Amino acid sequence: MTEQAIPAHLQHWPGLFEWRDGALMQASAADVAVARSYPSYADKGGLVNGRRLTVMSRSRLYRIAEEVRVIHVVEAVEPGQELYIMGPKPVYGEYLDDALVTQQPPQDVWAPDTYNGPTLPSPAVDYNYEITAYRFDRAGRHTIEWCIGNLHSNRLAIEVEA
Repeated sequence: MTEQAIPAHLQHWPGLFEWRDGALMQASAADVAVARSYPSYADKGGLVNGRRLTVMSRSRLYRIAEEVRVIHVVEAVEPGQELYIMGPKPVYGEYLDDALVTQQPPQDVWAPDTYNGPTLPSPAVDYNYEITAYRFDRAGRHTIEWCIGNLHSNRLAIEVEA
């Protein structure tokens, strides 16, 4: 995808952060590289009402016990929506091999009453979600999917080999 083909709201890089020992820190260079590839990422989640969820990792192939770090992106492509960009926010509704591994999303996940941070009007993209991490103790195929209400991310397929 050429620079001109990338929509304007995806051309600005806001940074990627994570919580480490209770402190907000810039994410690792490896995680940033994954997140920065989002504008040209071919396997984005499907659009529902102008919004999509996407999960990404640095590779699709890992070794047993190697850490799989998952980046979460919310994109709103149609005008008239707001993204709550302060974070990193908890990831709700993540499934590993079709089993829920995080809490279910709260009812107000897209417009929390307790939120008092900045918002971005759409079209916009939000990278400010916690990075989840998994390790697998046996070889095989694993899938990761992020679901909030009627939004389902892409199904990230990870192959683990000995």
